[in-house]
Parts: sequence; structure tokens; C-alpha cells
Amino acid sequence: MPVDGLVMKIKFSGSRVVGILAVWALCVLPVAAAQELNPESLPMFGQPAIKRPEDLKKADDLFIKAVVAKYGDRDAASGAAVAQGWSAIRSGKPATAMRYFNEGWLLSPDNPGAFWGFGAILSEQGRLAEAIEQLETAQELLRDDAKQRVQLLADIGAVRSAYAASLPRDRELERAQQFSAANQRFAASLEIDPDHAPAWREWAISLYHQERYSEALIKASRARELKAESFPADFLNKLTSKIAEQK
Repeated sequence: MPVDGLVMKIKFSGSRVVGILAVWALCVLPVAAAQELNPESLPMFGQPAIKRPEDLKKADDLFIKAVVAKYGDRDAASGAAVAQGWSAIRSGKPATAMRYFNEGWLLSPDNPGAFWGFGAILSEQGRLAEAIEQLETAQELLRDDAKQRVQLLADIGAVRSAYAASLPRDRELERAQQFSAANQRFAASLEIDPDHAPAWREWAISLYHQERYSEALIKASRARELKAESFPADFLNKLTSKIAEQK
């Protein structure tokens, strides 16, 4: 559980939307429960674990032909679908967003935006371990777009931190590994753009959960200098109190 029961939130940058929130420290759904979900509500329609029925494969083919005729090629159609997915998330419609992200993936399986979207939805559902897998896949597929890479790395750091904070204390090694990976992602994001305010903000929150309070305050101060989104209520008060306790 988070330190002192302080509830944090992940601020997702997203490739085309700002302000997607996912609750910190939610439990990851058991695999069995995830498998019982409708494949249409799962990333990549649940594939490869769930085999796509032949009738739906035929429907997919017809869909691809129709949208390619409209947009000119599969990449353009995929980009349009992913953009609609982010718009749906911004409107608070995750089921609709998943449909669009799945369509984006179907049209172009190498579109990093689709996997980024999958990660955002899974994070909102508290399925943080699965979200990490999707976001890391997005990073692997993302090419030479420095601005998006800055945002994506910060998002990965935030989700890894949330996952680490959700782990029980008897899994300390895994907690440490996840926090370490989060720190690496934040550092990589800021190496590309030292003025990326969301990365400073999320790193400060992560360091609080790591009980590295003085470092968290430094990151928080920088985030405020860059006019990042406000921290959760009482975060700064709790942070300064922790620092005072250590003196």
C-alpha cells in the first residue's frame, strides 16, 4: 500500500491527450478474471491467448478494406483510429476507447499509439502489470519522435512507480526493481527534455513512495518552477513533514 495511505494519481501524457488519470495502488486483476472478459474489451482482442473466430476475422477484413478506402492506406487509418481512442478517453468512455485502439492495432500492428492507449486503459482499470507491458511495447515501437518519447517515458515511470507502491512489503525485491526501472524512465525522459514538467512531478511522487523524501522535494520544487499540474492535496505537507522527521 502507499506510504501513509496517501492516494496518488498517475497523470498520463498520452500521444494526443493530456489529463488521463489512473488511480495509484490498485490491485492487478487475476489472470483468470481477465480471461473471462469479453475479448472486444481486451487489448488486441485478447490475442494470441484468445483465438479470433473466423466470422470476426472476415468482419475485420471487411472493416480494413472500408477504412483504407476512406483514408488511403492502413497507417493513416490506424492513426485516425488511435486519435479517436484518445478522444474517447478524454470524454470518459474507456470501452469506446478500447474499440478504437483495437481498430488502430488491427490496421497497423506496429502503431505505438495503440499500445500506449492500451496501457492507459489498463492503468485506469488498476491492471498495472499488464499496463507496463503495453507501454514498454509502445516504447519499443516508437521511432524518432523525441516529444512523444519524452511523454511516454514519463508515463512508464509513473505506472511502474504505481505498481511498485501497490506491492506488499514482503515483495521488497520486486518493489525495488520496479522503482529502479521507474527512476531510469524518468531520468531518460528528462535527459531528452529537462523542462518536461510532468516527468518532474511524477518522479517527485515516485520518490515519496520510495521514502527518498529530500530528493522528492527537489523534484517537486522543479516541477512547480515549470508550472506542472498541481500535486495531490496534502502531498507537499506530508513530504515536508517526512523530511522534518528524518532530521
